[in-house]
Amino acid sequence: MRCFETRGPVYPEDNYVVARTEELTGFIDRIEKGRYIGLFAPRQTGKTTFFRNALDVLPHATYYPVRLDFQAYGNLEPDAFYKYFYMDLRKAIENVFQGRIGQLTEGLTQFLDDTEITDHVSMRVFFEHITSFLEDRKVVLIIGHSTHHLKAGACASQTTTIPKD
Repeated sequence: MRCFETRGPVYPEDNYVVARTEELTGFIDRIEKGRYIGLFAPRQTGKTTFFRNALDVLPHATYYPVRLDFQAYGNLEPDAFYKYFYMDLRKAIENVFQGRIGQLTEGLTQFLDDTEITDHVSMRVFFEHITSFLEDRKVVLIIGHSTHHLKAGACASQTTTIPKD
C-alpha cells in the first residue's frame, strides 16, 4: 500500500509521487544545451526525487551523471573541503563507471590515483581531463544540499554539465 512520505526521498512503488514530465523534459533540454541548472525549493518538496528521476531518463550513451551531496561539508575549511570533495567524487565516478561502462580502465585508475584537487583551478582541470576516459560521454555533475552547508569561498553548484571539447 502506497503512502505519502514526509521525509527523505520518495519511491513510486512505496509512495505517492507527482509526475513532473514537463519539468524533466525541460531539465534534459537544458543539459543538452550545456546549461547550468539551479533547483532551489523548500525542504521536502521533491528536489532529490526529481534529480533521481532525471538521472534515470538521461541517455546512458551520451551522459555520465555524477551525484554528490554537500550536506556533510558544512563548516569545512577550503583545504578539507577539496580533500573530501575529491574522495566522494572519486567514489561516485568509480560507482557510475562500473555501473554504466564496466571495469575501470588502467588509464582511468591511474588518472584518479594521480589526481589531487586542491582548489577551483585544479577542479576545472580535473573535469577537463576526465572526459577523455568516458568514451565521448558528457559529465553531468549533480550536487545536492550545497547552498546552506558551505562556508563562503567553497566552490559549489546545484547542477552543471561539463561539455567535452
